[in-house]
Amino acid sequence: MQRALEEILEAVWKVDEGGAPCSLSAVRGACPEEIAEEDLALLEKQGFVRLDGDVLQLTDIGRPEAEGVVRRHRLAEVLFSTMLSLDAGKREEVACEVEHTLLPEMEEAICTLLGHPTACSDGKPIPPGRCCTANRTSAATVVVSLTQLLAGEKGRIMYIKPKHHARFHRLSSFGLTPGTLVEVHQRFPAFCVRFEGTELALNRDVAEDIFVARVDASVLE
Repeated sequence: MQRALEEILEAVWKVDEGGAPCSLSAVRGACPEEIAEEDLALLEKQGFVRLDGDVLQLTDIGRPEAEGVVRRHRLAEVLFSTMLSLDAGKREEVACEVEHTLLPEMEEAICTLLGHPTACSDGKPIPPGRCCTANRTSAATVVVSLTQLLAGEKGRIMYIKPKHHARFHRLSSFGLTPGTLVEVHQRFPAFCVRFEGTELALNRDVAEDIFVARVDASVLE
């Protein structure tokens, strides 16, 4: 979802959370970015919000989307205040960026690492996630070399650390870039991966340069 749309959903959530009527003016005041009429129309068309006069409401499918943005933002605030000791201004700035890019796998790992916090530094509640319900007490290593995945396992490329600069460009030309979801098809006799309808054989030393975030088997391409 586009960043601007997520910001609007988050603003509606915050106004509603504060107990004030979700008037369009209140939502505009809570949103750090200017709300364009076309963005509101798109959210309404996609079924995420419902506009009744001057009141903006989250729908049944819009509420979990907004909740996810708020959860990521507030988890990031806790992480940056407790682990990195960032001041409030910088913490808010960075958290606003993280909320739009944090992968679900990393979100759960951070939450588990922090002990499933229920509120951020300013006391606002953090919506619980699956890891909280399961009361997980340890998080598996999230980012690993592609070679550590078993056949059938999936990962999303986080970064590539090539031993040779030319290799990075070669991998990029194949479509192996950060953000790409890959599945290990086989490990022997050749290391083969599948991604975006393509199957590619890689030398093992090349695969070692690709670092991915593990993805649940239920995640589809």
